[in-house]
Amino acid sequence: MSPSRRIHLRGISLARAGKRAMAFVAISCGLVVGSNSATHAAGTAVVVPPAVVQTTWREPQLLTKDARPRFDAVKTIAVEALESIATFIDVPTAENFAQFQISRAALVTRVAARVDEPRAAMLEAWSQASLKHQMALIAGLTTLGVGYEYGSDNPKKGLDCSGLVAYAWQKVGIALPLQSKRQWESARDVEQKDALPGDVVWYPGHTMMYLGVGDAVLHSARPGLGVRIGRINWKEISHLKFGNPEASLSSVNRAAGVF
Repeated sequence: MSPSRRIHLRGISLARAGKRAMAFVAISCGLVVGSNSATHAAGTAVVVPPAVVQTTWREPQLLTKDARPRFDAVKTIAVEALESIATFIDVPTAENFAQFQISRAALVTRVAARVDEPRAAMLEAWSQASLKHQMALIAGLTTLGVGYEYGSDNPKKGLDCSGLVAYAWQKVGIALPLQSKRQWESARDVEQKDALPGDVVWYPGHTMMYLGVGDAVLHSARPGLGVRIGRINWKEISHLKFGNPEASLSSVNRAAGVF
């Protein structure tokens, strides 16, 4: 058998064995994310030819069989940032605001790097948003790694797409329905250029949270993936809409006296 008829998986040659072997390779290749290897459910690295490796960044897609949380380093920073913004809202001193700025900057640094967007642009977008928008988005980021659970807005059980958005905005006292289209209908329709970090991003059957720059979003993707940071796939979305769940941004900003 010629070398061209073999596929090498970490030093093991897999002889060409019909449709089943090729199906296995196709599934493995589907997990390739911006590198020459990927990790499938068993944790084994699968090396594939460079020709099938994506050349542009894509978020990791780690397949799981249940909704158990997966570790995400950004989540730890988000938890700290959520605590700092809550402290500042409760006790709006200059010292608490400075601490919140530090925590927010650390979180933005990680998030911007993951979606390959300019850190300065993302930090500016977040800092110009209302405190409610910032707190809702940060609350959403604390659920990174939580598994997908249909109809749930409880991160201890798992979250579906609308459950994530509802959970995040409930943290700032804004109740959104557990249905993707109704969440957008409950918000104020805005153009993408006017969308703020934390705004609802909706297309038929799915809802997300805008990260404030480019096409970056936070969402609970689907069963097996759960809550993650990613990008809007414009090739598959023809009816994308943005919505602002907060009734009045200016009143919040005036009351805070900081933005």
